[in-house]
Amino acid sequence: MRDLIKKVLRENRHISPDAPHWVKTFHDLPTEGRIAQIEKNKKDTERILPRIIEFFKDKFGDDLLKLKVEEQGAHYGNENYSTKKIKLLFYFPESHSNLTKREIFNDLKSFFNIDLRYYGTPLEIEVYRMKWESL
Repeated sequence: MRDLIKKVLRENRHISPDAPHWVKTFHDLPTEGRIAQIEKNKKDTERILPRIIEFFKDKFGDDLLKLKVEEQGAHYGNENYSTKKIKLLFYFPESHSNLTKREIFNDLKSFFNIDLRYYGTPLEIEVYRMKWESL
């Protein structure tokens, strides 16, 4: 019964036409294939991570106070598999625009072909605005 439910849910999944190629084939793979694809995506992201960091430091310049790279645990329930994701933390001054997160999201998609919307993407972002407070 459990396999039947998974099969029905997988068949009813809608994938947008502009999705990357790996997303279209990902859901048809067996569990081991999906795990291998997740790890491949992670290695590809780690390989281009220095270019991503350099790009955002150049783009935001002095407006970017700090850019930290961390690892965060991630569990993929469909595969019953746990691994680590790369997490980029952006720190901006209080006066910086609220549209920054959307801008980073779009730049990752446009320049690096990393779309954070898809299951199996090994990258996450967090954006912070620093606020000065009198003590």
